[in-house]
Amino acid sequence: MKKKTVVLIVVVLIFSIIPLVEAKPDRVIEKKVFIHRAKPEKPGKPPKHDMTDKEWYKYSGIHWASSDLPVTYVVDDGLDYGVIVTSFETWDVETDTELFFIGTIGEVTAGFRDGTNALSFGNYPEAGAIAVTYIWYYGYTGEIIEVDTIFDTDYTWSVTGESGKMDLQNIATHEFGHWLVLDDLYKRPARTQTMYGYSTYGETIKRTLESGDIAGLELIYGP
Repeated sequence: MKKKTVVLIVVVLIFSIIPLVEAKPDRVIEKKVFIHRAKPEKPGKPPKHDMTDKEWYKYSGIHWASSDLPVTYVVDDGLDYGVIVTSFETWDVETDTELFFIGTIGEVTAGFRDGTNALSFGNYPEAGAIAVTYIWYYGYTGEIIEVDTIFDTDYTWSVTGESGKMDLQNIATHEFGHWLVLDDLYKRPARTQTMYGYSTYGETIKRTLESGDIAGLELIYGP
């Protein structure tokens, strides 16, 4: 009887250890979603005093593996390819680290993990969402696997800053800050920064980077 009990305990221990070996926590995939929203009725006010660069950016903590830089991407043929490339290059020129390859054009649908960093129009099931960036990464290491961005079809889009339309370059430049693992900013004094979390029709201020955007970029990737 004792012998059978010992055998049973050993078997239970073996099967309780196997899941721990197979789980590989560094391979567990998590998803982070950034939703860029239309500006609220009472947006943040300009700063009343000077602030340091550190107060103008927020780092999400996840990261690209050095072997995955520069990042490749595919632009759906429904988007303006030239504007997308310009928006990526806006970030790339501010650091000596090469961040992005020149992307390719194809038929892709962003928002689904398929091994391709993709950009396309799409529809997010939430009112007021202008664009959405999805980041899939290994939860244990924080290493990024894939990034996608959709530009919401609830809005009419422009490449010239037209009133009554969302400016593609303005929104894309903001979204690509998320590709570089910068978070949204919502404090009132941060409304002049590219990574400010709200936008509105005809806005073009986010086409260019501000001091905090560049400071956050250089913190992660170097000057």
